[in-house]
Amino acid sequence: MKVLLKKYPKGTIPNQQTDGRYVDETLYKNIEILAKNIVRDMTYLTFIFSSTFEVGTGKSVFVSQLGEIYTELVNTIHKKNLNFDMNNCVFKPSDLIARSFKLPKYSAIILDEWTDAHYWSELGMSLRQFFRKCRQLNLCIFCIIPNFFQLPISYAISRSVAAIDVSFQGEFERGFFAFYNFKQKKNLYIKGKKFHDYDVVKPNFIGRFTDGYGFDEQEYRQAKFQDMLDSEKDSKPITELEINRKIFKKLRLQFPQILIQDLVKPFNITTRTATTWLSDKYDESGRIIDKKSEGGEDYSNNINSNEKNEGEEIK
Repeated sequence: MKVLLKKYPKGTIPNQQTDGRYVDETLYKNIEILAKNIVRDMTYLTFIFSSTFEVGTGKSVFVSQLGEIYTELVNTIHKKNLNFDMNNCVFKPSDLIARSFKLPKYSAIILDEWTDAHYWSELGMSLRQFFRKCRQLNLCIFCIIPNFFQLPISYAISRSVAAIDVSFQGEFERGFFAFYNFKQKKNLYIKGKKFHDYDVVKPNFIGRFTDGYGFDEQEYRQAKFQDMLDSEKDSKPITELEINRKIFKKLRLQFPQILIQDLVKPFNITTRTATTWLSDKYDESGRIIDKKSEGGEDYSNNINSNEKNEGEEIK
């Protein structure tokens, strides 16, 4: 279906034949639900990730389109005059709270992908502060993350309303997404977390999206580039221990058929340390946080069955 007919008259988008931008109709109806109910003392959080490559799949393009469509719906349904531009986009979790107080009520705010070494701890802290202080601001948050399964369980399951997978198809072709509602993202997280398996449940629906940012692309790229420069100044060098942990965990997740006992010897670690590395009980340098809980989760070598859930329609 076509939306934003006034914003995009014929000729403003490459190869455009008629006014407006294309959007998946089922996706549009779900955004409309958020726009209708945002005034009911609600704050909505949606996570956007990629099950293929964690970068380059078009998440920022897709999310900017969600933001502009949501904003247009709020303006139409509730007779508002909200803007959607780079003021609605931040690149650091620490900026989320400050910006949320500056935006008008019912606005969309995008937390674009933040890949610093402190990503998960900073994101978790910022979101905890946000939900304590900012609920009555009634904002719709679209948060881009590298990996759904690395989210803290409370945000993956109970604090977020939906999750969307933006992925490559075929020969690195962009423009594809899969939508998980509240129930299905819970099933995905619980059933898929152990082996980071995105195929354990079916999404509620899949769809396509076209190219083109929902705000000024040049302004976005300049802001993103500046954020990268700032991040380089603040980043800490990665330790050898952290490199070993990352390699170990990646091998284990990609080849679950390999026994942990077969991996610990070349890494010169104990089985308990290996299990702790896999259960995330370590600090940024790769050192174990809590020696008493060194045992961690049970990462047995039994592979989960690939049971598929049919999913349900969004209503």
